[in-house]
Amino acid sequence: MHYQILVLLPLLFAAFFAAISPWLGRRLEFPAAVLALGVSLWSAIQVLLQTLAHGPVTYLLGGWSPPWGISFVADTFSATMLCLMSGMALLNLLANREQIEREFPEKAHVFYTLYLLTTAGHLGILSTGDIFNLYVLIEVAALSGYALLSWGGARAQLASLNYLLIGSTGASFYLFGVGYLYVKTGSLNMADVASILSTMGSTPAMAGAFAIIMLGLWVKMALFPFHGWLPGAYSQSTNVSAALLAPMTTKVMAYVVVRMLITVFPTDFVASMPELSTIAVWLASAAIVVGALAALAQRDLRRMLCFILVAEVGYMAGGAFIGNRTAMTGTMLHIIADALMTLTLFMAVSNIVSKRGSPAFGDLKGLFRSMPFTMAAFVLGAMSMIGVPPLCGFFSKWYLVSGSMQAGQYVFAGALILSSLINVILFFRIFEICFFEGGQEHGSHEHGHHEESVLDEVHWTRLVPLAAAALILIAVGLSTGYIVDRVIAAALTGSIA
Repeated sequence: MHYQILVLLPLLFAAFFAAISPWLGRRLEFPAAVLALGVSLWSAIQVLLQTLAHGPVTYLLGGWSPPWGISFVADTFSATMLCLMSGMALLNLLANREQIEREFPEKAHVFYTLYLLTTAGHLGILSTGDIFNLYVLIEVAALSGYALLSWGGARAQLASLNYLLIGSTGASFYLFGVGYLYVKTGSLNMADVASILSTMGSTPAMAGAFAIIMLGLWVKMALFPFHGWLPGAYSQSTNVSAALLAPMTTKVMAYVVVRMLITVFPTDFVASMPELSTIAVWLASAAIVVGALAALAQRDLRRMLCFILVAEVGYMAGGAFIGNRTAMTGTMLHIIADALMTLTLFMAVSNIVSKRGSPAFGDLKGLFRSMPFTMAAFVLGAMSMIGVPPLCGFFSKWYLVSGSMQAGQYVFAGALILSSLINVILFFRIFEICFFEGGQEHGSHEHGHHEESVLDEVHWTRLVPLAAAALILIAVGLSTGYIVDRVIAAALTGSIA
């Protein structure tokens, strides 16, 4: 059975259904969206099982063979990403139904439509084996994502417009690079382009195509100094949109960078351009340091997490371009880990804002007493972001530091360690505010209801998805050996030295 197409089709049908639901029955929007995401997750799991058992699997759209037709190709890593992204979208939607229908009572159907379309776009990016079809799916994900992020605070529309302008520039660069490749190879199929490039060797045109494609992807994944759109877009939007796109977009674009490096462009071709790799590693090091230091200056929890995300993008970009198997393994592992960590933290912040009305540090006092379950999940996400074993964030950082030391990239290794130390300061400052600065033991009531020790936890429908996301952090950490040996090693076989 062709499970690859079943990952996408239910989302597209459900998005169409949500769009016309005012004429059919508004109460069916949410069940249809959950059912579509559930089928998508189940299909993604089936694709993963197929790849683990039989290796890469291919679905030919319309039965047309490459290079003329569009193929959907899944290996162990892309199938794992499909499971991860569809599962995250499902958990986030389950947790936020009440908020969506409270904040957008007349436009909930529009929100569900955009939510499903942007999820489908990201899953399509993970599935496609065609470099032009990849561009189309990037735009599907981006256009619906811009609209989602524009629903929020007073400055959400301006932040989304900024994201649109910068994101469209990045997509244009990617498309120009694809045009160069097509002129030189006459093909758009990833495997076909790779086989042609392996016989052509490095030429100025090919080097230019590679550089332009990477520039476009760096803009889309918010690598420093192209990160300016990210903090505003994710901190001004609704909590639901931020909790979907913050874990999804940058990680999927980092996946595309990895896919280009291990599938489309031959290893020796990338090695023949050491200058570009050097620039990438230095930009990644700068991203880690700048993101971590900017996070220190924030007094808003969600905005602090956005700048930590800028640093995390540096982790993934630097590891991808260091050029050895250990660092690339760390990058692929960190894409998985960072998606889960970001999801957990943003879902926890969504719960906090639903009760306190704001993610400002001054509104976090007493949270360990009033919202213990939410804060337990937040602590797990924070510990993983810091790099505490056995959580998944530790192992990906270990591989990244090991790979950078093997390659003599000591500046990058130092930036990784510095960022982890700054994360300790950042999160323990939050813990101090939430635990020590609230409560009646201070003998003061100047902070009003925030100092009360009354339990004021969110509804269980929000807690259960958050608990699932937090527990997966532990499960993935404990399964790191299996993921590296069976998922990542299979995807890297023959791709990198």
